[in-house]
Amino acid sequence: MLFSRVRVVAAVVLAAMAFFLYFQTLLPGQDLGDTASFETISGERALVPRQGYPLYFALNGTLVHLLPVEPARAVNLGSAIAAALAVGLMVLIGAELGGTLVAGLVAALLLAGSYTFWSQAIIAEVYALHLLVASACFLALLAWHRRPTLPRLALFFSVYALGFGNHLQMILLMPGFALFLLLAAPGGPQTMLRPRVIGLALVVATLFALQYAWNMAYLVFDSPGETWTEYLRTFWFDVTKADWRATMVNSISWSMLPDRFAMAWFDLRQQFGIPGVGVAVAGFAWLLWRRTRLGLMVLVLWLVNWVFAFTYNVGDTHVFYLPAHWVFALAAGCGAGWVVWALGIPGRRPAAAVVVGVALLAYPAWRVYDTFPAMDRSHDREPTRFYERLTAGMDANREILGTDMEWELHNGFDYFMKYTRPDLVVFDLPDTLLYFPLLVSRNAELGRTVLLTEGSARLVRQLYGDLFAIEEDPRVPAPSLADRVSTLPAGTRYVLTVIEPYPESPPDPADLDAAARRLGIPAGTLPRNRFVVVAGRVGEPPALSQSGAFPFRVRTSAGADDLDVRFECWLPDDTIRRAGFGHVIVDRHHELTIDRGVSFVALDGQGYATLRAWAGGLFAPQRRFVVRTAASR
Repeated sequence: MLFSRVRVVAAVVLAAMAFFLYFQTLLPGQDLGDTASFETISGERALVPRQGYPLYFALNGTLVHLLPVEPARAVNLGSAIAAALAVGLMVLIGAELGGTLVAGLVAALLLAGSYTFWSQAIIAEVYALHLLVASACFLALLAWHRRPTLPRLALFFSVYALGFGNHLQMILLMPGFALFLLLAAPGGPQTMLRPRVIGLALVVATLFALQYAWNMAYLVFDSPGETWTEYLRTFWFDVTKADWRATMVNSISWSMLPDRFAMAWFDLRQQFGIPGVGVAVAGFAWLLWRRTRLGLMVLVLWLVNWVFAFTYNVGDTHVFYLPAHWVFALAAGCGAGWVVWALGIPGRRPAAAVVVGVALLAYPAWRVYDTFPAMDRSHDREPTRFYERLTAGMDANREILGTDMEWELHNGFDYFMKYTRPDLVVFDLPDTLLYFPLLVSRNAELGRTVLLTEGSARLVRQLYGDLFAIEEDPRVPAPSLADRVSTLPAGTRYVLTVIEPYPESPPDPADLDAAARRLGIPAGTLPRNRFVVVAGRVGEPPALSQSGAFPFRVRTSAGADDLDVRFECWLPDDTIRRAGFGHVIVDRHHELTIDRGVSFVALDGQGYATLRAWAGGLFAPQRRFVVRTAASR
């Protein structure tokens, strides 16, 4: 039975275990980028068309209003809940596909411990909810397959249509699901084309499209007097992000294909390891052989989602592989179930089936154990610390701050201003650049001083030259990497990593060389490659020095501690990694999130960080500047 007691109990247990993992590793507060945007918007009453996730914002907005915690944590928790529920449903789907509970358990464990899924389960993002809805769709379809009635078909249509309120990537599930409906329909494919079925689909689609009335309402009230044709054109452009799709979807050149295949292979191994990939391939073959219609659906689901992610030219391609990983985990579960079933056939080796079954379950369980410290963001307050440094010493009554920052930092600052420092007066410098002199003079009349971030100070100088005296604000020091490491006493343990930097913000090579000399790294011996790690003690030759053109992982001993350095990105494709581009783990506790550019951590006697520093990356120290007028000089 699809919902047998044993399967349901196993699903509940796995979901609870997954939630425990995600809760223990949950990001406690705000992040950067899209995550910060979701954390900022959730809980608001108005939703603009560009914020095209009404289901996501409705569910997480409810958590923001109900839970007595910081809004960012409430929204992050929403992802953990959705991810855990998705894991529970995976047990039921895998057991039904593979015909044995082992298949469901292996599939659920592999997904739960997969690197990218876990990274999205502990932050504010739409992907955990997307896989939850996709799993609910799959389960509803399997229920219809067991007893193909119109109410069950209506349930499937409803869940599928509901998912569009979270992410339009639901459209990529249509080919696989539609193929199965046509192949498995009693009476043949033509029964799916009957007027009552088509009518049911249209009614359900129309009903659940009303989710977007929330977005449309803002457009209508914000722009009164427009025609409905204009409303609909603007709505469709913003909700579907037509400008984004035009430049990103299927825009991989032929010359990029070898690197894309290499990246896809790295990503797959990162999620499941080579044994997991092998079992999944066996699962695909078994499904196509023994359960052909289901096998074809599973294969098409995987292929469509994989091809979309493969050809999607964005900086965070890895998250768009998630639906393909979801299907791949189900296939791996079927492969494991087939092996156990084959060994357990009467007259063969039932004892071997038990041993192999335990081993097949032990492998994903070990991967969960191994991935845990890399995904542990439970103490990660670095985004908040960055903005606290940037706004240090500001007098909210007498100073205002003009900003021009990279978009990920900008989104994070929006949250910081809304919830952490709502007293600050902050403006976007590019929006005021043409009338900046008037802004400065009027604020001077009111007794307020204008402060600028590095980017905004650069813009003012480029446009106005020496019209303004722009001085560095001494309240916000931005020491170089060399200056920071020079404060460490001899013998202090450290880990220094270098990843190919962002082209627009490379670290200062002279500063890096000076820092290396002060750490005791002999001149000219710091490796130059895409990925570099050096570890040792200050004032002594490095105990570890390794580099490579491709991401790698190195484990060694750092004094009495076990050091684990993991590079978890593929360059140059990855420009956005919300879980970081790598990790430094000491005795299974996470001590440094590696960014592009230079990342550094100094360790105390117990292996805990005493100093974290970045150069060239998002968390590199930024200076702040003061605009001096004639009256204030």
